[in-house]
Parts: sequence; structure tokens; C-alpha cells
Amino acid sequence: MKTFKNEKGYALLMVLMLILLFTVLGMGLMATNMNSAKQFSTKENQVQARHQAEMGVLHYGVVLEDKVKRSSATAISCTDIDALLGTTKKLSKDDYFIEPANGSASCKEVDSGKLLEVTIKSTGTVQGETQKKVEATFYIDNLGSSLDGVAENTNIINPPLTEPENAQKRDSYIVTKHSGEALSTINNSLVINKSLSTGRGASTVFKAKKHLFIKGVNGISLDTNNHACIGVGGNFTALNKIDWGGQSSIELLVRQDAYFPTSIDNWKSDKTIIFIFGNLYLPENYTYKTHNNNLAVKSDMQVYIQGKVFQNSRSNVFKEVIAHPFYKMDQTSMDRANSLSCAVPKMEEENIKTPNWIVQDDINISYQ
Repeated sequence: MKTFKNEKGYALLMVLMLILLFTVLGMGLMATNMNSAKQFSTKENQVQARHQAEMGVLHYGVVLEDKVKRSSATAISCTDIDALLGTTKKLSKDDYFIEPANGSASCKEVDSGKLLEVTIKSTGTVQGETQKKVEATFYIDNLGSSLDGVAENTNIINPPLTEPENAQKRDSYIVTKHSGEALSTINNSLVINKSLSTGRGASTVFKAKKHLFIKGVNGISLDTNNHACIGVGGNFTALNKIDWGGQSSIELLVRQDAYFPTSIDNWKSDKTIIFIFGNLYLPENYTYKTHNNNLAVKSDMQVYIQGKVFQNSRSNVFKEVIAHPFYKMDQTSMDRANSLSCAVPKMEEENIKTPNWIVQDDINISYQ
């Protein structure tokens, strides 16, 4: 039998086999890399989706905190909390949306309403496909109303002797008939360093919608001429002398409390009229004189007060004065005051009470 010992072509066969081997290995490695890349992308999307869901929780937390700060003991309930998620019961922005964790309700009362438990579900979405859900529970404590069981104390003596906060400040202020509405109406509280003067034109009208505080560092706080009508929606304070102008027709309306200085001159009984809807505070020594320099008596002073009259003592304590030369405001004088050209409404009191509810710092979060 004849045996072939020719080895021509063997190298080519080996090369082909090696190419086939490396091709198979390369395809396997490529498939592995592609699968790893896909898994990494999926994992990254999941992380981003969870991050978006957490952003939703933070977003809702800010909205809830703002709601609680603006609420009082009677103005907050589970109905108000559920309404934060809108009519569709969702709050959305960019790649997340928040909804109640329990159907249409996110809030429930605990411990007889002393604690509100708010549970929401935030879903983060990436590229419209990958989603991650985070469930978070907030707790709102009722700190109790500061008005619970406390009746309003009408005997507190609080003379308006300090400058009002957030007030507009002027060195002096002169109002004439031709000042114009924009110049003769002050929307905020006003502090005048020197004096408020009215004159050079009849029928001058000045309106301060909040507090009017006049220091009178030049020795006089209020100097009126001709006919003037001054309306104050809050407190009126004149620390130094007031001069009504003698022959002038002067009207002053104060919706809250008033503090008059030691000296008021040129009081014309048939031309000067004052309406104070709060209390009147007087210094220890005051001499209110008519235009002929005689000390004014009750018949000379058309001062109508709805509240009480207090006078400072040597011990720097204001005490109520029972016998005083002023009139008690009645319906007739009240109607007259409200018909004045400078009549302004009583200023709205700012809410400076501490919130009766507070959101706890601890938040229970669970990832789904």
C-alpha cells in the first residue's frame, strides 16, 4: 500500500482553524461586552430613575412645608393636604410625578387629630421607559393653638410709642391741595422724622393706610393750616407739639390707638374734630389749649373715643383716666367719622403668630 508523505497545504489549514477559533472567541467577547454595556445602561437608568423619584419626594416636602407654615389650627386638615396633589391627584415635573400612596388619599389623622400622617408615592422616569418608585411618609404635629382656652385680653396697655416695623421713612412731609392722590396717600406705615405739615390750599386730604409715627425733632410734629383732613388706618403717634392752626377746620380720624404729645395749641372748638376708634394715650403733663390760650375743657374739645383714655404717671406706667374732657364715641359720631373725605379702613393685622402645625424632620422612605 502506497503512503503519501506530502505535507503541502497543512499551514493553510492551521491558519483557517486559528481564524475560526479567534472569530468564535471574538464574537463571544463582543456579545459579553454588549450585554455588559446593556446591563450597565439599564443600571444607570435605574439609578437615575430612583434619583428622579427622590427629587419628587423633596419637591413634595417643600410644597407641604409651605402649606403648613401658611396654615393655622383651624385652616389645615387632611382635605387641605390631599388638595396639594391637585385635581388629578398628581404633582408632576420633568421626569417624576407624585401621587397619593393610598388611592386618592395621602393623609390620615392619627392620635385624635393631633398628628397627620401623609404618605405619597413618587415615580421617577428615565427616557420614558425605566421607572423607579419611592414611597415617603411625612408626619405633621399639632403644636396646639395659642388661642385655646384663652380669652382676648382687652385690658392690655400698649401705647404706640415705638416706631412701626417695615415703615416708609421721610425727613418731613408737606401735603397741599395739589399734591395729588399718589403723594397724599401712603400705603405702608410712615415714620416722619420732623413734622407733617398741611397748608397752601384748602381741603387738603392726607391718608395713611397703616401706622403714622411723627417724631417732631424740630419741636413740632403736626402743623395744620386751612382745612385739612387726616386719616390713619392704624396707630397715630405724635411725640412733640401739635398746632391745629387756630382758625383752620381740622379733621383727624384714627382707626386704632393714638398718642398725643404734652402740648397741643390753637384748638378751635367748632373747627377741630378728632375721632379715635381705639384708645387714647396721654403723657404725664399735658396742656391742651384753645386758640385763645385757655386750657380747653370738654365743651371746647370735639374728641370722640371708642376705647379708653390712659395717662402716663411718674412711675412711667399708663393708668386709665375715668374723668377726662373727651366724648365717648356713639353711632352718630361714628357715622360722621366714616363720611369724612380722609376716612380710611382699619388696617389689616399681619399674622405674626407661630404656626400651630409643624412638619417633623424625620421622613420614612421605602424603595420599591
